[in-house]
Amino acid sequence: MDTWYNLPGEVLIGGIVNGSTYAVMAVGLSLVYGVTRVFNFAYGSFFVFGAYFAWLFLKLPGFNFGLAILGALLAMFAVGYLCEWASVRPLRWKPKWDITTMMSTLGLAIFLNNVALVSFGPTTRVLPKIAEGNVKLGGFIVTWYEIVVIIIAIGVIVLLELFLKKTRMGMSMQAVSQDMTGAKIVGIPINRVFGYAFALSAVLVSISAILLAPKIFFSPEGGWDTLCKAFVIVAFGGLGSVRGTLFAAFILAMVESAVAMYIGMSWVLVVWFMVLLGVLAIRPKGLAGVWS
Repeated sequence: MDTWYNLPGEVLIGGIVNGSTYAVMAVGLSLVYGVTRVFNFAYGSFFVFGAYFAWLFLKLPGFNFGLAILGALLAMFAVGYLCEWASVRPLRWKPKWDITTMMSTLGLAIFLNNVALVSFGPTTRVLPKIAEGNVKLGGFIVTWYEIVVIIIAIGVIVLLELFLKKTRMGMSMQAVSQDMTGAKIVGIPINRVFGYAFALSAVLVSISAILLAPKIFFSPEGGWDTLCKAFVIVAFGGLGSVRGTLFAAFILAMVESAVAMYIGMSWVLVVWFMVLLGVLAIRPKGLAGVWS
């Protein structure tokens, strides 16, 4: 029998749930790199601020969980756009802009981490679960929280696909990712596209933060772990390839779930990097890389 079906239920369910959230997390990093060709080191900081904004809005009178999430996502859209405007846009078209923008986002990450530390303190926080209770599906006991997480993640990916294929901004992003110079010649507003790419990636990683926050404690320094995981997933799937990133997220989530059960959580990133090196040795561009 296929070993897939011999995996314990906890590994299988954990892998699917984590894979769903990791897919949303990593697809934002893949999107922003695919469109702008900038590796955003501040991506982990966006994860942290997305969780903190949701936590902060929940504390406000009159805000329920839905309003808190909406407020956090709108705030992160603005943060993502402003960060691109302040740290990337002034450097674009300058000599060696790809290197300088990468260093600029690294500085931005350090700045944002310190802003979070000063604003919220070093104490770890946690968000409530979107849903409570559990249900029996076949031979598995699954919580409603896990089911809702999977549904939301699938919905986000579908909406992203529709946005990229059916909206003017989405099609502009695809055009810029394929040929930035040609897109500029035909009148596509490059600056606006770059700004929206950063803003959309900030929203996507914030969604993953809100989905993951009930399972993990988040803190101002927690963004670096998120950045490492998102990088491994994106490199595994292929830089700039959204589809490859989705496959990689679920593969690595299954690996994480198995490693956490049989070896320990502290070994997860070690095994991830070992798997990544093995894949890159065979396919240097990842599963479906589009970079050159």
